Amino acid sequence: MSSRSGLFRRAIECERLMNLSSNPAKKQIFKQLRDMSIALADESRSLSRRAIAEGIAAIEEIQSAFEDGMSKSVH
Repeated sequence: MSSRSGLFRRAIECERLMNLSSNPAKKQIFKQLRDMSIALADESRSLSRRAIAEGIAAIEEIQSAFEDGMSKSVH
């Protein structure tokens, strides 16, 4: 699996979650994660592997912080 295809799959999943959510704040976060994934995938052809890995790590960090915040607000 290429990083590019993984980023597009992540974008598709964020789109799905965005459409399922009724919470406007969550919708916005999923939209931003989707847009970041698409932008990085589009730029990946001209970036080094290290730059792509750093971009993926940044997206994953944001998503993880968001998911941690969601799980804490449920409890």
